[in-house]
Amino acid sequence: MGNQWSLIKELKQTNSNYIEALAEVPADSPWFSGHFPGEPILPGIALVHLVKETITQEAQKQGEQLQYHTFRRVRFTQPVRPGEKLAVSIIDEDMGDDVMFHFKVVSEGTVVSSGMITAKKIK
Repeated sequence: MGNQWSLIKELKQTNSNYIEALAEVPADSPWFSGHFPGEPILPGIALVHLVKETITQEAQKQGEQLQYHTFRRVRFTQPVRPGEKLAVSIIDEDMGDDVMFHFKVVSEGTVVSSGMITAKKIK
């Protein structure tokens, strides 16, 4: 059985600084536990976790490790409900020892979350 918290269904890197992932939000996901009974909405932290997990998996494929340290301008613009399919797009910007990841999470053509995550490259 896979990680019950993971929403990623497919991860693909389209070029050296662009990552895409597809995700699904199952109705029985533990992310919905208590959030909110009778009106389930995916918590914002689940979207941040999805982005971080996407970045981490791609870094591991490249033999790299990252230490996350800054989250900026993170926005949650629309609620995400059970059964939705999400597209994650991430562009990374090399900043020397750090990498800044600009992300967008989209559901049915609508941006549901966006922001930036900065991580230090571990050597």
